Amino acid sequence: MLISTEQGGGQIVSADAETRFYDDVACLAADWNTHRDHATAYVRLGSGAWSEAKDASFARPAGTQTPMGSGLVAFATIAEARATDAGGSVLGWTEIVARTGAER
Repeated sequence: MLISTEQGGGQIVSADAETRFYDDVACLAADWNTHRDHATAYVRLGSGAWSEAKDASFARPAGTQTPMGSGLVAFATIAEARATDAGGSVLGWTEIVARTGAER
């Protein structure tokens, strides 16, 4: 897959396979269970910095468009995520992974 932007995306860095890149957090989460035993997932925060996915908080800010349509944006803190989501809804990495797995 061609990665259109790394803003809002992520990567899975594995000890025993090539690094995999994603342009949408939901795609990263959907693929996570296949790689989780020997890898670390990283997401690009809304600020532009990188974070381990497990340490980030996720929200769907109004009007946000992501390459694959999830609308999910990663934030460093729960407060940052809550402040951007119109309904104040915040998800953790485990919830994102569970939801994307259920949607497949």
